Amino acid sequence: MSTFTLLALTAAASAAVLELPVHIQDTYSSVEFEVGTPAKPYRFMFDTGSTTSWVTGRNCTDTSCPKITTFVRTPYNESDSSTSVNLDQYSSIPYIDGDILAGYVFSDVFSDDKETLSWNQTFMAAEESSWRWITADGFLGLGFSSIAENKTTSLVETLLWEDKLDESRFALFYGTNLKNTGVQDGVLTIGGSHEDVYVDGEVAYMPLRVETPYELWRAPLRSVSILAARENQTVIVNNGKLPSINAPANTYPKANTTWSMYGEGTAVFDTGAGRISIPSSMANAFYYYLGWNLTKLYNGEERMECEHMNSTWAISFTFGETADESNDVTFSIRGDEIFAPGEQCMPPVDDSGESTFSLLGTDFLKRHYSVFDFGGNRVENYQPRIGFGKLKEEYDYLK
Repeated sequence: MSTFTLLALTAAASAAVLELPVHIQDTYSSVEFEVGTPAKPYRFMFDTGSTTSWVTGRNCTDTSCPKITTFVRTPYNESDSSTSVNLDQYSSIPYIDGDILAGYVFSDVFSDDKETLSWNQTFMAAEESSWRWITADGFLGLGFSSIAENKTTSLVETLLWEDKLDESRFALFYGTNLKNTGVQDGVLTIGGSHEDVYVDGEVAYMPLRVETPYELWRAPLRSVSILAARENQTVIVNNGKLPSINAPANTYPKANTTWSMYGEGTAVFDTGAGRISIPSSMANAFYYYLGWNLTKLYNGEERMECEHMNSTWAISFTFGETADESNDVTFSIRGDEIFAPGEQCMPPVDDSGESTFSLLGTDFLKRHYSVFDFGGNRVENYQPRIGFGKLKEEYDYLK
């Protein structure tokens, strides 16, 4: 047997899949890793909208790292770990919502709670953080390492480049219970996916927007649509395709409008963001077609009640970049799918502040089984795509 074959078999034998239980508290979703020697457990809020992972550091104070949550954070102290390495790099991360994070870069041993894998991971130990509300010790960045802070790489790509993962992907199921209490069964899978378990039908995939290098899970947005049915009719969501209405023949919907992006649109899928945001040019019209005035909603002159979040309307996002639109895919979310029972109902869609940009956060993602696929285990081989599948009824938290 050749040396090459032996090496290939060794790499294949060492490849693994991490199955990380999702912990949800106060709407924030996190997973747990063991860090350091001896190991200590840390909760990381997973965020596809950033790359460098971080934990609260020993130099955080009530002033520099304010906290308004009952979650008890565990500060990282490099002196307590025999495997900690200070990489002599200070960095700061500005986030899109105005939050900021600053601290020093370290490397230390990480493992999952089942000890499936153990590896050296770079991250920041924060000494300044405005993330006062999160119910976690820090962030797990799941973006691409091209936008990572100096001397850091993303956790997934660290494992990917060291050939430690079974597949070059990670996948997310938020769970059937999104509340603080009760049994939670969500899972973040790193190195594989389980669409056979969770998905009703097939996962519909779309390639990311072609970029050099890739930075975020950003797809080319062809158009945004609003479909509103008439009274006593229901919008039917079709995964990967435009929605339809269960209406008699020759019956027209209340509204059926599409706004084209004319090749300029993009959408970022961000587990670290809660809301759905659409381009500024569409926000007012979106509410108009539902019978509302956005300015009056913001000013409190009108109020959306939970009864208005119903099955008579849906917003859809169509993705595609080539002249051939036959391969486009569309993903929709219906009015009654945005908020779970017991949650506060509010205007469901925000203005992104940009003319061609949409942000699809957890309000969208929790309704699907999501697969984030790098399409290769080295940067030069990446063919990234993202896919969504309709949840089977037994895994749908609204059923």
